[in-house]
Amino acid sequence: MPKTTPFSEQKEREIDLTTWSRYSQYAMFKDFASPHFSITTRVDVTAIMKARQNHGASPFNAMLFCIMQAFNAVPELRTRFRDTAGQPTVIEHNRVHPSVTVPIENDRFAFCEIPYTSDWQAFNNHCQSAIAAGKAQTELDEKTIDTDYWIFMSCLPWLNFTDMQHPLKGPDDCIPRLAWGKFVPQPKIASKGDDRWEAAVNLTAHHALVDGIHMAQFFQNLENNCRNFS
Repeated sequence: MPKTTPFSEQKEREIDLTTWSRYSQYAMFKDFASPHFSITTRVDVTAIMKARQNHGASPFNAMLFCIMQAFNAVPELRTRFRDTAGQPTVIEHNRVHPSVTVPIENDRFAFCEIPYTSDWQAFNNHCQSAIAAGKAQTELDEKTIDTDYWIFMSCLPWLNFTDMQHPLKGPDDCIPRLAWGKFVPQPKIASKGDDRWEAAVNLTAHHALVDGIHMAQFFQNLENNCRNFS
């Protein structure tokens, strides 16, 4: 029996444009010259740092897990549009997965594709093996060109940034981008006396598929995931 993986369980459904509640937004923004919008905010990552202290959890893997939980909880962030045989189609994936950058020699980076699963231990294992394979690359190799069930992500652990602009292939590029920055210690709350940490998180998405409310839902989910991570 073939081994089951998150990728082998990938499914999608085509959205009926004639009954789609967001069709008017889609039709308006799809052909804009610059249809992407971006929001940056700060997220409390104290629980992730505590998990590192308590049982050695990787902050990178833990943050990635919390982020992917948040993406998969918002259907609009799993939605993509395509040109199929000259006809516009919109599909919703049952699950999206992270494609992240990992450092390689000479201050360069490579891409690393990680299958997402909602089980933390399984996802952490996927991260460890995929990141090790990614770091062994010697050149930049794009393996995601034929599929669109990805979230393209970067981590900038050196910077406490306030905004971010991502490279995009053009106005039809509808795969969301996300970046997060340095985990920064915050002043202690007198009533609690605990160390607190925050990180900047930026999300960029295509306005034909995603509105501000969906961004807000994502960040609310992310805040809850980070707060409850253990």
